[in-house]
Amino acid sequence: MSAGSSLPYRLRPNKAVDRELFLSLLTRLAPNLSLEKYRYVGLGGPFLEDFRLVHARLGLSKMTCVEAEEQVHKRQQFNRPVLSIECVHKTLEDFLDGHDFDAPAIIWFDYTEPKGITTQIERFSRSIGTVPLGSVLRITLNANPASLGKPDPSELSVEVGGEASEDRAVKPTIQEWRLSRFKERLGALFPSGLTAEGMSFKTYGPSLLRALKLAVEKESLSFRDRRVLWALSTHYADGQAMVTAAVVVCAADNAAVEHLMKGWEFYSTPDAPLRLDLPALSTLERLTMEASDDVRAKMVFDLPKTDMGEDPIAVFKKFYRIYPHFSRIEL
Repeated sequence: MSAGSSLPYRLRPNKAVDRELFLSLLTRLAPNLSLEKYRYVGLGGPFLEDFRLVHARLGLSKMTCVEAEEQVHKRQQFNRPVLSIECVHKTLEDFLDGHDFDAPAIIWFDYTEPKGITTQIERFSRSIGTVPLGSVLRITLNANPASLGKPDPSELSVEVGGEASEDRAVKPTIQEWRLSRFKERLGALFPSGLTAEGMSFKTYGPSLLRALKLAVEKESLSFRDRRVLWALSTHYADGQAMVTAAVVVCAADNAAVEHLMKGWEFYSTPDAPLRLDLPALSTLERLTMEASDDVRAKMVFDLPKTDMGEDPIAVFKKFYRIYPHFSRIEL
């Protein structure tokens, strides 16, 4: 578990919105799939907040929190909010290899570390064929392009404002260098047609999702009894860029779940992930944006854009119902 994963959600508003979207997805699926009977498996961090919310919103009582770091595992045992949460001191891979699911499950492959990205994608895709029908699988991947490595500046050409350095013909740009590293790491999972433009902070996440989709589609060809329905894909950054994707593994002839998903307002696939780039707002700013049709006329300033480059007002209006509100409570 990375140090960043222990940060409180008030410091990661986009992560908080991403979590709410996943809970909204599960709530939508719950009546059709009887999710209250499922087992939830994930990495809860030291505070197990996801587990508390899954139990509160969906009524799941069979929950397993997996953690490889011993001290974090001990904190989980101390902090677990629900007695029925089983805290297991293992890697997620070791737990899954040693556990046979006799009923559908919700499994969150929460990979925050960029190392082993190909192994992470392959592990998720292989699980498509091993889980019981009706299972919901979700994955989080680190989408920071800098994780591909840092070349020596002398190895690169420089482009500024459309002008290139004199060595452009013999040296790659940083994006071209990253593309070569990305192709080396992914091997056969490298998406065809991917160019250096897909290696920037804003575009690397969608490039990862393309590789994930390719891996899942290849795995799905081996099974005739099931199909994979993409339900939710997101791209966000609270300092560290991340992508997520969630699928439902259902029977090949099941059309009900597909209809349910495509009618959901936040339905999204790896081809068009939701970009969560919400602005940090004061209470007055939030209330003004919620109550006004013409926010720009009400405010005499522009809200800053992040490296994601999204319009903060448009993004807020799309996700305002699940925008996180934090307040101090004296206990």
